[in-house]
Formats: sequence, structure tokens, C-alpha cells
Amino acid sequence: MSRHADSRTGVSLLADDELPKWVGNACARIEAELNRRAPFLGQKISKWMADLSPSGKPGEYFLQPRAFPLLQLPWWAARSLPAEPDQKFLADVIYSTINGYYYIRLLDNLMDDHATMESDILPGTAFFHTEFQRVYQEYFEFSHPFWEIFRSAWFSTNDAVTHEAHLHTVDRVAFEQVTVAKLTAARIPVVAVALRHEMGQRLRNWEEFTLALARFSQMEDDLSDWHNDLKRAKTSYFLTQASHQSDFESIEKWVICGGLQREMENLQRELSSLRQLASGLNSPDVDHYLDGREIILQTQKLKVGQACQVIQDVERIFRSASSTSDDSAFVQIKRRSIP
Repeated sequence: MSRHADSRTGVSLLADDELPKWVGNACARIEAELNRRAPFLGQKISKWMADLSPSGKPGEYFLQPRAFPLLQLPWWAARSLPAEPDQKFLADVIYSTINGYYYIRLLDNLMDDHATMESDILPGTAFFHTEFQRVYQEYFEFSHPFWEIFRSAWFSTNDAVTHEAHLHTVDRVAFEQVTVAKLTAARIPVVAVALRHEMGQRLRNWEEFTLALARFSQMEDDLSDWHNDLKRAKTSYFLTQASHQSDFESIEKWVICGGLQREMENLQRELSSLRQLASGLNSPDVDHYLDGREIILQTQKLKVGQACQVIQDVERIFRSASSTSDDSAFVQIKRRSIP
């Protein structure tokens, strides 16, 4: 178990393996508050929280390796401090952020037709929003600059969630102003940690990194979800680009014949930009996270390259066997072979 320590004071900071416990405690706190204040609604929301997580444990949902590090970001910011952070404050920030996420997730599921039981628990948005905002009222007075950042980021996220539901295509501008903007509220807990502990200029560094990471994460999601999005007729920036490739008879063929590899090169450039921004954070946690993303990206590039080569080899075999054969058989093979 590694810890950061202040070389001048020897103060031990937060252990790097304690976050799962803090997240689990925050989820338990949400359920306890709901069961105390709104028991019937709380019972239904507890089931919804468990159902979101593949393991059935709400806390583990937020710590999946490929998920956007919404809770890790304020944790990393706190661990980058030269002295002991306010642990009660940090626990409250994690609790608040989870409530804010559930608020957006519930609405987003309803608006993009992912809903399961969300219509039954819609009144739960009152709880989630109240608890998301209430925490910060204990630490920042009404006139504090934090609140202008809070309002700007929170309204931007909610506007983007609404706007996305009405998009039929996603061009570059829409990707930046809508898709990426859905994660703008991730600034709030990071800014809160920075302002509470008077980070100064590093506040701006953390904000810039958070927004750049949001862009990278949304690009990665578009790439990993493209086939499911295509089947569900859900638009994305990646699929919008694919639909404009008139040289190919299908979106699948463009993806296979270079679209995936091109987008992975774009991700590689974004990752390099993230590393540059990370240099101003003084955060070994962020460096370690980016190392992990690099490994994942390189593994994906290798697998995609191998799969594309197999598909191209099959295409050559079919064409050499019969130059007049119906291409639909090849299309079916590709659909089953898409990585």
C-alpha cells in the first residue's frame, strides 16, 4: 500500500487503495438517507443502483477500469496536495458526486430509451439533486467563486444531455459542444477540492486536464460502442464520419477498412496531449492512469489490426474464387467478425 508523504513534514496522505472503501461508504450513505427519508422510493432506488453495476454492488460500478474516472479525479487531486487533505470534505465530495452522477444517469436513460425502471423512480431526482448540491453549501458560502463554476458546469451538462437526445448527426462542433459537454460537471468536484485546499494556479491545470480527459473518454466510447450504436440507430461522431464515406458501400466496410485504425491514431494523439497536461498536476496517480490507458489502447490497436487483416484476407479469397459472386455473403461474414 503506497502513500504520498510530504517530504518536509512526513505527513502520510490517503492510501491509494482506500478509494473503493470510500466509494462503498458513500453509496451506503445514499441508501441509508433514502431509507430514512423516503423508504418506499429508497427501496426501488437501491435496486436500480445495484442493477446498474455488473457485480450488483453499487460502489464497484464507479471503479470499472474503462469507465471515466469521475470519482478518481477529485481523489487524485487531493492526493497531489503537499499536506493532509480535509478527509471529511473529501468523503462529502465523493458522496455528492455520486448523487450528481445518478441524477444525470437517470435522466439520460429516460431520454435515450435505455430506461428499465427509471420512470418508476423519477421522483428520486429530487433526492439526488438536493444531496449533490447540499454538500457544498456546508463548505462554500453563497458569494464564493465556487458557485459560479458550479452553475456553469452543471447547467452545461444538463443542456448537453437534453441537446444530445435531439441530434440526428454529430459533427465535430456537436461532438465538442454536446457529447463532450455531457461530462462538464466532472469539473465540479475537482474544482471543489482545489478551492478548498487553495491550489492556486494548479486549479486551472486540473480543470484543463479534466476537460481534455472528457474528450478522450467520449472518443473512446464512440469507438468501443460503434456496433451497438449502429444496431440501435443511435448517432455518434464516429458513425457520422462513417456515413459520409461515399467510397464504401456500407458503414461496416469503412470501419473495417481503416476507420477503426484511423480513430485509434486520433486517440493516441489525444493521449499524448493528456500526458503534456498531466505534467502540471504533480500527480503520480494520473501518470499511472495514463500508463494504463496506453496499454489498453496498444492492445486494442493490435487486435483491430489482426482482425482487419483476417477480414481483408477473406475478401481476397472470395474475390479470387468467383469474381461474379454475390458480395452479400462477404458482408454477412464481416458483420459476424467485427471486433
